[in-house]
Amino acid sequence: MARLYSINPPDLLNLELNRDIIKIGRLPDNDIVLNDILISRRHCEIRREGERWKIVDLGSLNGIYVNNLRVSEEFLASGDVIVIGNNQFVFEELSGAPKPILQGLDQELVKPVAELGNEIGISGDPLGVYQKINQAKEGKYFYTLYQIARALNSANSLQELIKLSLELVFQVINAERGVIMLLDEKGELQIKEAMVRGKSVEEKMDVMVSQTIARRAIAEKAGIITSDAKYDPRFRAGASVIAYNIRSALCVPIWDRDEIRGVIYLDNLMQSYAFNEDDMRLLTAIANQVAIALHQEELQEQMRQDAIFRANLARFHSPDVVNQIAQQVKLNQELKHQVSEREVTVLFADICGFTPLSEKMRPEELASLLNDYFNQMSEVIFKNKGTVDKFIGDAIMAIFGAPISYGNDAELAVFTAIEMLKKMEEFRASVSESKRFHIRIGINTGIVVAGYMGSSLRIEYTVLGDPVNVASRLQDLALPNSIYIGESTYNRVKGLFHIKDLGLLSVKGKTQKIHTYRVLGFQDQSKAPFANHMEPPELEN
Repeated sequence: MARLYSINPPDLLNLELNRDIIKIGRLPDNDIVLNDILISRRHCEIRREGERWKIVDLGSLNGIYVNNLRVSEEFLASGDVIVIGNNQFVFEELSGAPKPILQGLDQELVKPVAELGNEIGISGDPLGVYQKINQAKEGKYFYTLYQIARALNSANSLQELIKLSLELVFQVINAERGVIMLLDEKGELQIKEAMVRGKSVEEKMDVMVSQTIARRAIAEKAGIITSDAKYDPRFRAGASVIAYNIRSALCVPIWDRDEIRGVIYLDNLMQSYAFNEDDMRLLTAIANQVAIALHQEELQEQMRQDAIFRANLARFHSPDVVNQIAQQVKLNQELKHQVSEREVTVLFADICGFTPLSEKMRPEELASLLNDYFNQMSEVIFKNKGTVDKFIGDAIMAIFGAPISYGNDAELAVFTAIEMLKKMEEFRASVSESKRFHIRIGINTGIVVAGYMGSSLRIEYTVLGDPVNVASRLQDLALPNSIYIGESTYNRVKGLFHIKDLGLLSVKGKTQKIHTYRVLGFQDQSKAPFANHMEPPELEN
């Protein structure tokens, strides 16, 4: 035997189903007459088929809903909620012992995520879940997992996948409300998608769910079913349980390789025992798919950030230096503001007569000319394992020996300067006579402070120290189309280049004169440092 009783409006109906067909509609000759504008004249029937009961839609305009799902026909189970128009009914089997009210933990199902992962396969493989689920529901469940797996490969964003996942959950699980919440950097749960009766909610924060249940699922790394939260001694004091009269709840963690990323939470405000272990298995598989999507999005974002980072580095460093710095960042997770003393060779190159040149040209012409010049000079510097430290107006500052030293950094710097002068011959030939100019170069070697310096908003690799200032002053002294080097650089490259001793020269900002040399070319062309064939050593920390 079975009965049908109303819960909205209450006391409208309490009918024992004592015949094989119960007709429901607006006409007076129906067994259950509903005076509701949403009800068709002959709306639906409840039929006995053997030992079971089935509800059948008779082609009504507004349909029938069983546990929030619109159906054309559906076998009924005890406790099913039926919505017809504005009326809500509960179908109840009268045979057998009634379900007890939850008194303690014995009626709650708690399953660790690891155990559920072993049952269904941690990847949430649809076939694995399909084989575990009750035969009556397996078709819908398998279709849901199939759709989510498809979405994982085709969704344009994580938010799109999350929304679709929750929509599909409502098609197969008897929930009134559902949310997907992710943990933020502070460990707080933030709602990413919220639905009520399968419809997305605009103001997601207005959906008040049980944080007590969600937090327990996270703390225990377990899926939780509570069959009647308002009688559960652990949850009944929760503010949301009281305020929203939460009856059944199902919550599973979003779990990614031992790390909890959030939860999927479902509840039912009207029906006890709304969820079962099959629902938990399905929801765990869906949570795993969301976890995979989270991981994929983070990998894609990391790749995007790496590409931007490398692109920025490539503006100032040669490719192998970029690779070395990127590897350091990967190991240390960040570019720390660490500096160290090290020997480097600093090169300054400056345009002679830049001010008169700039006065004769339009700003856009001047910018185009400088950009072309900077690009060509940077190529020469990079080819010889140098780093462009910065552009200062029309000047270029390059360093050799930091962040990577090749052991012959002074030689590489002088070789680069000679190639820059040769490149300038080609550059001058490529522009009109009014745009031609010469450069002068100063080089010095010494101990500097090198490292990443700056603020939290902008950081760059640079070198500081007196050798840097001396290189700049040597460049100021140099004649057009010439290379001046300091004594420390000379001591490291003598015998490799044809060099003229200029003696002691006074430089701005120094009380003592500086022994200065002019590089005229190679002593022996065969000894040129073919730096582009060298393999870089490990980057020093």
